[in-house]
Amino acid sequence: MKFTDSPVIELPVNDAVLSLQQDNGSMHVGTSVWPCSLVLVKFTERWASPSDNNPYAGVLDFGGKRAVELGTGCGVAGMGLFLLGLTDLVLTDISPVMPALKRNLKVNKPILRKALKHSVLYWNNPQQIAALNPPFDFVVATDVVYIRESVPSLVSAMETLVSDDGVVLLGYQLRAPEAHELFWELCNKAFHIEKVPHEHLHPDYAYEEADVFLLRKKKREAVSEFISALVFILIMYQDKDSFWEMLVNVAHPGVYADSSDDCQQEILNTCEACLLL
Repeated sequence: MKFTDSPVIELPVNDAVLSLQQDNGSMHVGTSVWPCSLVLVKFTERWASPSDNNPYAGVLDFGGKRAVELGTGCGVAGMGLFLLGLTDLVLTDISPVMPALKRNLKVNKPILRKALKHSVLYWNNPQQIAALNPPFDFVVATDVVYIRESVPSLVSAMETLVSDDGVVLLGYQLRAPEAHELFWELCNKAFHIEKVPHEHLHPDYAYEEADVFLLRKKKREAVSEFISALVFILIMYQDKDSFWEMLVNVAHPGVYADSSDDCQQEILNTCEACLLL
């Protein structure tokens, strides 16, 4: 399919056809349909059916899963994935984009047969993030990396919203080199990154410049577990003297540098001993 800037774009998903109305003259990029949303939906459609030869059967198992979409815009990816079985889904974007989203949800309601949940979300607003009731099994994001200043908030929101065993479904295209560099620098710290081979994309929607990535949260380092446990003890016992004494005595450089099983066991033993104080 050749991408077009027509006011209306149609996207076939299984036996349905989504009608996507965009406003290319708007000041807000979220009122246009961007290619990566189409690419992600059609990639998912291609591999949605489980089979022995499906390398994504485990990843794209939507049964009983919760999801949130960041920067939904016109709602393309969210509506498409909803039709593919990801039905417990909330679509989010900033306030100025909501009219375009609501218009497309209304136009496609006969196909969706349900009013999809949507919410205003600014990535740097912790109250709005908490109100979504994370964590989610899936975080969906397409064409969201184009302003460098928003990248730290975006990556932080992704990490906060996705569960420890969850997946970020990312449709990506390089749009701004500085934002691109910072985004992947921060993602490498927070996530294990898997790039979908281009030949695995839907052949009719394999745009040369668009890619799909699967991001999985990295396990927290032993020191993070250690500090969390100590803070819990401090809160429970409200004994600052014991807390700080224990922190100084135990948190030697080896604990911070080593995330091995032995180190983790040392931390657990220390915390267990503290509970007996």
